[in-house]
Amino acid sequence: MKFSKSEKILFGTFSLLSAIIILYNLFYIPSLPDANVIKKNLNFQIDENFDKEEKSIGKIDINSAKVEELKKIPGVGESIAERIVEYRETNGGFSSISEIMNVSGIGQKKFDAMKDYICTK
Repeated sequence: MKFSKSEKILFGTFSLLSAIIILYNLFYIPSLPDANVIKKNLNFQIDENFDKEEKSIGKIDINSAKVEELKKIPGVGESIAERIVEYRETNGGFSSISEIMNVSGIGQKKFDAMKDYICTK
């Protein structure tokens, strides 16, 4: 089957455009917009205390809480929870929440992070 000159040109043009579209799609990597641009465009504010609210657990009585309960306090893992219980048993409990800084591993910075989550009854 023979093609006319105009059919050859049409087929060639179609093939070239198809190849360009295929190559473009193979190598095109879309860029993601900056988070600040999204924030401005959507016109809302990100709550910086989201993590604190999400982990909201109520106040835990450090004079009666067990290790598992103490581990729910931000910044308190297994070992610090055990030290809190040990300190409490040795010293007869905590008279104020700031006394928890006497426990090894709890300084001012860690106390500031946990003070909103603890109480003494």
